[in-house]
Amino acid sequence: MSMSEIIFSKGEMRLEGEKPQVSSPLKGVSPLIATVMVIAITLIIATLISSWISALSQEQGKTVSNKTEAITSCAGSGIVIEDVYLETATNISRVTVRNSGRTTETIISAQILSKTGVNGTLNTSLPLSITSGDIKSLVFNTTGAITSCANFSQVRVSTECTSDFYRQSPRNC
Repeated sequence: MSMSEIIFSKGEMRLEGEKPQVSSPLKGVSPLIATVMVIAITLIIATLISSWISALSQEQGKTVSNKTEAITSCAGSGIVIEDVYLETATNISRVTVRNSGRTTETIISAQILSKTGVNGTLNTSLPLSITSGDIKSLVFNTTGAITSCANFSQVRVSTECTSDFYRQSPRNC
């Protein structure tokens, strides 16, 4: 490379054949300002993530608390279907339910089912409150559902906390 190939113009040095560099009127951001901006953006993102995690953990805490309350309030509950009396001539069935738990229960659902899955009609109004040790009778109309003792499948009774099934042969069969 000879000296003739190096061109000096306007205070810059370049080789012959190279295009002169065009300087931009825009300057870069100073390193101090860039550092402050990166720290600010990082703090904003950290604050958003922290808020999101805090809200999520509070929501999970409430869910756990609600489930704990439900479990403890149902801890002393229990019902037993003591008897099912089936009268096929009048299409009536009586189901005797006893609260075997330590708390007052509320019967919210009761079904009598045939072996083909047909449900009898409950004549007793629900919900029905039943105190500890108390016995209640539920009356069903079995017209079209249970035509004979051989067609009986089961009785299901549910409260807000527990349920019971009766799958034995009903009385009067």
